[in-house]
Amino acid sequence: MSRPPALADIDRPWVRGYPPGVPPSYRIPEVPIPRLLDDAVRDFPEAVALRSRDVSLTHVALRDRVADLVDLLRELGVVRGDRLLVATGTTISTPVVLLALWRIGAVAVPLPPGRDRARTASRAVEVAVATGVVGAVATRDRLQELQAAGLALDWVLDTTDEAWLAPRPRFRPPRPRLGRRRSGDGPVRDLGAAIAELAGSPVTLHGDGPVPPDAPALLVPRWRGGDRRAIVLTHHNLLASTFQARLWVPDIQAGREHVVVAGDLLALGPMVLGWLAGLLAGACVELFPPEESSGLARTIDRHDATLAVLEPAQVDALMTESESSRRDLTSLRVVLAAGAPLDPDTARELELRTGGARVREGFGVSEAGPITHAQPVYGRTTPGAMGLPVTDTLAAVVDPDDLGQLCDPGTPGLLLLAGPQVSPGYFEDAEATAARFVDGWLVTDDLVTVDEDGVFTHIGRRDEVLRTADGAYVAPRRVEAVLQRHPAVQRAGITTDADSGAVVAAVRCQRRQRPSEEELLAYCHAHLDSHSRPERVILVDDIPENDAGEVARDALRDLLAER
Repeated sequence: MSRPPALADIDRPWVRGYPPGVPPSYRIPEVPIPRLLDDAVRDFPEAVALRSRDVSLTHVALRDRVADLVDLLRELGVVRGDRLLVATGTTISTPVVLLALWRIGAVAVPLPPGRDRARTASRAVEVAVATGVVGAVATRDRLQELQAAGLALDWVLDTTDEAWLAPRPRFRPPRPRLGRRRSGDGPVRDLGAAIAELAGSPVTLHGDGPVPPDAPALLVPRWRGGDRRAIVLTHHNLLASTFQARLWVPDIQAGREHVVVAGDLLALGPMVLGWLAGLLAGACVELFPPEESSGLARTIDRHDATLAVLEPAQVDALMTESESSRRDLTSLRVVLAAGAPLDPDTARELELRTGGARVREGFGVSEAGPITHAQPVYGRTTPGAMGLPVTDTLAAVVDPDDLGQLCDPGTPGLLLLAGPQVSPGYFEDAEATAARFVDGWLVTDDLVTVDEDGVFTHIGRRDEVLRTADGAYVAPRRVEAVLQRHPAVQRAGITTDADSGAVVAAVRCQRRQRPSEEELLAYCHAHLDSHSRPERVILVDDIPENDAGEVARDALRDLLAER
């Protein structure tokens, strides 16, 4: 394989597009992640740090609950370097659990709920075996899925009951449950009861010393193309991403922001761009479970939220709810959408509904935290583009067959990334690490273009980008995202016709709804540019998937060839 260009030889024209207040470089502190909490306790001790439904924690209370859990985990034998499953979902327990693990120096293996829970659980067992998980912190339903998939656990802390998070004078765990395991639960222990029991035990001192910044903090399981890997993200990686997100919004006011996070908190986007960036700013972070179908607009209105981190599905739900309930969204200043392409029309409509909030989407890959590119919050934007590389991020577009050959502006090529947020590699997979992390660069699977101003535009992953008969590239995920915004569409899959090379869409409809193929084709023509529009839309009963839950395009092409 050819070697990529030297980092020092890469021009950074995108820096000219940075608005005032966004630095091209920033010195990231060499500290572990829990230092963010320590600083917030020092500066804003009694300000609310986290809120979800009826539970709220000040920064001091959050620090105390983290300390309680640290003591319990140590008593259970957790030490620096241990790897534990975390399956707490979007709850107020999640930040407490993560901070406690990171305070010890343990590594979290997060299990986001995902849209296919059973499949996620079975794949998680494979990763748990590969990463040597020694325990789990899980909700009861997730535990049942993991055990059904064959995972044997020494102990489980059940976080379903969050009463232990309440102020101490009000917390009175039932005495009969203290120190006991409920029948039939096996290794399960109620977290609050376990902490209460420990409170009456002698204190054991531990002298591990500070956690080094280059220590692993997360192992992120990923399955792609049949390969199972676990991405290592260190404390420094996550801290760098947190600062990059904070610096990208230059008018954030420390201790005065209210951030609403409506996404899976164990996914990198909501975790880093929402919660950790909010903690860095001393903000109140409001957690809104993504599975709830309504109430987001009410939450924003009631608490005068100033920033929001949402998934595109929540953006659509927010628009619908605010229109029907007449909720006031004008307190919002910035909305960041992460996890999937955001419809430009929806973004413009939300900006109007909020009275001028900046609605932006970011781009990132799991090996580089949640964000590498974004449209400037304040400044010139380019519709449909990834945007500019964020602070301290280098990006280059090279010939896929010759990594040393830089592509001319506008020519599609492979994306290379470098920066402090980039992972050091894959867990216990030296071969995959050597192939992906080369001479300081992360060699991605993404095909992109870049213009003369350094604005990058995403085409799609190399293994899924479609090439039409006339040589144009089509990003199937963006087309699928547009189709799936149609109220009658449950799932969409895009492929090319085996004979003509034309783009074809397969659509599985919602129950009791069956629009005509002509109606869906007209919808595509209204929302997609000419080279991305399918020439045919075919209604199907099912769309084939691969083992990662993604559209199996070759199988879909074979299926449609029979129609």
